[in-house]
Amino acid sequence: MSDQRAFDNSLPADGPRSLPYCTYPRARDVAQHGVQVLPVVLPLVDLTQAQPYRSIQHKAIAAARLTPAQVLQMARVVATAFARHEPQTRHLQPPKYPPTGLMDARHADPFGMDPFGPWTPDNLVYWAIRLLILTDPTSLPGAIRVSEEALAQSLAIVDRTGQVIGGAFNETMPPLDVPPPFRQDDLFLRTVFSFMEPIFTLLHTQETEGLAALCTQFPTFQDAYAQGKVGHHFMVARSDALPKEEAFELVAATAVHYQALGYAYMVIEASNQWTGAACEVLGGVRVHFAPYQARHTVHQSVAPLEGIVTSANGWLSNKDSGSMLYVIRLT
Repeated sequence: MSDQRAFDNSLPADGPRSLPYCTYPRARDVAQHGVQVLPVVLPLVDLTQAQPYRSIQHKAIAAARLTPAQVLQMARVVATAFARHEPQTRHLQPPKYPPTGLMDARHADPFGMDPFGPWTPDNLVYWAIRLLILTDPTSLPGAIRVSEEALAQSLAIVDRTGQVIGGAFNETMPPLDVPPPFRQDDLFLRTVFSFMEPIFTLLHTQETEGLAALCTQFPTFQDAYAQGKVGHHFMVARSDALPKEEAFELVAATAVHYQALGYAYMVIEASNQWTGAACEVLGGVRVHFAPYQARHTVHQSVAPLEGIVTSANGWLSNKDSGSMLYVIRLT
């Protein structure tokens, strides 16, 4: 997933080359939906080909090196970008009012004790990141743990003043056949799931079908997945302070970082063409395409309604494309 867009292939004199435009299927291209035609052998990540698109001025660092305040700032940066630009998140409308009791509740974890805050899409995504990536959602209330593994895998770009201006949230690709035992009776978690559920449903279906195809076609991928050696490049985004062309560094650096950590593959749900272009520059292979407008999956309403997620046209997005699952072989 990404908040970025595609640009031309010009080469600025003082910066990295812009990513080439990447074409996606549309809703009417039914023959191109679902599992794609896979190669006999997955190509190795091509860091040489990717070099002209990488940043010289901005280098990514592991999120584990950030202070707790910077980690939360990273979550805000990514959440704000997703709410503004990611095709699904920017299109869906949360319920008209927050759940009863939410605005009076407090959430406590190692990052602090905080109220939910404003009832806005960007704040809902922020809490999704904090609850599902930065901390362990299976932890018991009162003993919530930081997700040290996710912090070690995730990357951030920080400016000279210490402000986070871009981030990539990464994790080990979890098994899809066993639902994790999430905390029960957690109002914050329940609220996040209620808003993100249409997106999570599309992604889970795509991951299930795409990873099954990879495991069937490539026994080495199946072995790596079983051993926890498949990384998940889950969310990547930037603030306005990071130039658009510089953001590819977060994707390329994630591949390099996963190599250093001993991972064999990296998978990405590229929710728009910019992310797809980033994957293809690295030698990524298309695995599965899930269109946003194949069928109406949310309630249609121009205005937000009580107790239900809606969109103005009933689609997951007003963009006639979809999410493309990519795999990048790292070793």
